[in-house]
Amino acid sequence: MSEARPKRERKLRFCPESNDLLYPREDREAKKLIYFCKNCGYEENVPESDYCVYLNEIRHTAKEKTIILKDVRNDPTFPRTQDVRCPLCNHNEAAFASSDTVGGMALVLHCTACGHRWKDEA
Repeated sequence: MSEARPKRERKLRFCPESNDLLYPREDREAKKLIYFCKNCGYEENVPESDYCVYLNEIRHTAKEKTIILKDVRNDPTFPRTQDVRCPLCNHNEAAFASSDTVGGMALVLHCTACGHRWKDEA
């Protein structure tokens, strides 16, 4: 496991020629990071001590995912069909969306009346 670096404040960098803001860019051939000026083309290498990588992972609880799925039936942007019958309440309208499964893509239907959710078996 790598050693944690102390947190450092990152400062804005400015072009010494035009005084414009310098932007980071990856030099893929040299495999390094550079700062560059969009106005005049000035470039300078970024010291490795200034490299900063940030990863933000968002994890949803099962309750949050359920709330998202319940809202599908009320979302007017989801496509709807009247060619199915809800197995729970026999209503003939459902909102639908595709979902990734182990066996491939599946069509998930949401009854607009009772909110029951089921996969299309066709």
